[in-house]
Amino acid sequence: MVWQATGCIIYLYIQELDLSFNEINKENMKNVEEQKKKLEQRKHRLSIEETKLKLKERKARTRHLIENGGLITKAELGHLPSNALYGALLSLKDQLDENKEIMAAWVVKGDKAFNEEQQKFTPVILTFENQPEKEIRDQIRSLGLRWNKFRKEWYGTVSDIEVLNTLIQNQQHNLEILNDVN
Repeated sequence: MVWQATGCIIYLYIQELDLSFNEINKENMKNVEEQKKKLEQRKHRLSIEETKLKLKERKARTRHLIENGGLITKAELGHLPSNALYGALLSLKDQLDENKEIMAAWVVKGDKAFNEEQQKFTPVILTFENQPEKEIRDQIRSLGLRWNKFRKEWYGTVSDIEVLNTLIQNQQHNLEILNDVN
């Protein structure tokens, strides 16, 4: 009988330990699940950040390619077939590989061309007392000026200031020529 009572007590003790172990195990599993959830959230945030960075890189690359295409057009080489243009660029690369100092000469020549081009254009701000007719507004727009609806003025750069002056000579206006915009 003592053995039976002792066996019962031991059995109950084992049951109690088993319940305690199950509770501890459930709590550990709950902590593990929470940690998994937090890691998944962090992983998702990193994925979103990575996507944003890839988009920013793609936009920068696209902008760079567009600028390079613009330079080809500025150099008046846009009419060349693609294979001729590619061959010319490869020849330039070969020249650069053979003579490292040639780049300095190219930089000087490019700076000079950019500066000459900028000097061809005059930055202006144009305001009218009364709104000019649509035909005059269209001609102003065709000269490269843009309308600022908040400031109620035309702004931009024109290549021939005399053409603009002739166009607006019969209008009450104020033409401000901006000399040094830097």
